[in-house]
Amino acid sequence: MQNSFGYLFLFIFWVCGFIVIKLWNKKEANTGASFLLSNRNVGFFLGAITTAAAWIWAPALFVASQKAFEQGVPGLFWFSFPNVMALVLFSFLASRIKKIFNYGYTLPEYMRIRFDKKMQIIYMIAIFIIQTYSVILQVTAALLLLNLITGINKTVLVVILGIIIISLSLFKGFRSSLAIDTIKAAFIAIVGFIIVPWTIDQNGGLSNIIHGVSGISGNFSNIFNMKVALAFGIPISVSLLSGIVVDQQQWQRAFAMKNNTVRRSFLLGAVLFSFVPLLLGVLGFAAAGSNVVIDAGQTQLAGVLLVKNYLPQVGVYIFSFMVLAGLVAAGISALSAASSVGVIDLFHLFKKDVSDKKIILISRITMIIILLIAVSIALIPNIQLVYLVLLIGVFRAALMIPTILSLYWPKLSTNFTFSGIVLGMLIGMPLFIYGSVTKNSFISSFGSLMPIIVSTIFCVLGVIFKPANFDYEKLK
Repeated sequence: MQNSFGYLFLFIFWVCGFIVIKLWNKKEANTGASFLLSNRNVGFFLGAITTAAAWIWAPALFVASQKAFEQGVPGLFWFSFPNVMALVLFSFLASRIKKIFNYGYTLPEYMRIRFDKKMQIIYMIAIFIIQTYSVILQVTAALLLLNLITGINKTVLVVILGIIIISLSLFKGFRSSLAIDTIKAAFIAIVGFIIVPWTIDQNGGLSNIIHGVSGISGNFSNIFNMKVALAFGIPISVSLLSGIVVDQQQWQRAFAMKNNTVRRSFLLGAVLFSFVPLLLGVLGFAAAGSNVVIDAGQTQLAGVLLVKNYLPQVGVYIFSFMVLAGLVAAGISALSAASSVGVIDLFHLFKKDVSDKKIILISRITMIIILLIAVSIALIPNIQLVYLVLLIGVFRAALMIPTILSLYWPKLSTNFTFSGIVLGMLIGMPLFIYGSVTKNSFISSFGSLMPIIVSTIFCVLGVIFKPANFDYEKLK
């Protein structure tokens, strides 16, 4: 793809996205409730599609094929299984919060009513960091793909991607996210049913997949390989399970759904999502079993490189369109989630009564700030997606158990719970970083578990020594 066609490719994508968003519920007024939650009228099937689509972000599109290529069956298993289980777990949490806090907007808002303002603030800070990281991840991943396919300068690409994501996000907020999710889902289906089988057929068929199931080295045939479990499986499981529990993108979807559809939507979303890492993992197996030369620094692009080597340009364009739609949709979703926290939590710290016009304005300002920070960081050279995923997982892990317990256990102590979260972060992150730098998988795995262990201990101690008695009826 020449540079000139690369620009045209990006422009066509932007126009398609704009048209779909423009036509999406075009008769619905642009109010605060519609901008943040699509008026809480998201039904079962759309809820399942947007749930699955929101969980299909950069790791699912790149790390799945990378781990299958590098570590065969155990690598793909340890990436796919906890991803699916995360959505299954969240289906119960989403159903619970809709039951007790039906008219909420954000997780920090819930934490303020459930505990106090300091809990709201720590969750608010965490979510801003997590959503900024999510945008960084999408832009970085898109940069890898588009630079390879189009040859356009990386700095220019970052600016173009930033413009695409922010312009589509600002238009209709959460409804923009729903619209782009449908484009994303459509192209994932096309890639799954056409591009992946076509690539495998051109690559040599089933024999190359079978040859590559043990990874490029041929040493990873055992799904329960302990080296993979310790170095990757445990940290990524912690990252994914804790990630969805404190992911405002999914809480926003839960609050936007109709009451009787929430659990079923998330469970169907888990099923729909499961096909994506498995299909892209098959490309990783095929790449490992074929003659495609993939440099050590390009393993994140194993699936893309296989498609590029074996399909004509039209196949490469379709695959690239799918990946770009996936990454842009995830970026829009992250900005939408951050914007809801910006107006519902941060702005409300200073002013309680806000008009619809002001809600939309503050939401858009939040999106622009998050996007500018993320794009600046995305320009840092040689960022490895898998390390970003694992590191942020340690940070989120400290919030996982307190969030779950807060929904079911009225006796949780505010001060003990808060202390456990902070201490878990302070202990876990240095251990994980040290273990990763020294390549000590035991220490890095222990570091990823410490935030969960510490925060859980403090939650229990609080119930023993300073129990509360929260009335969930207050939330209604």
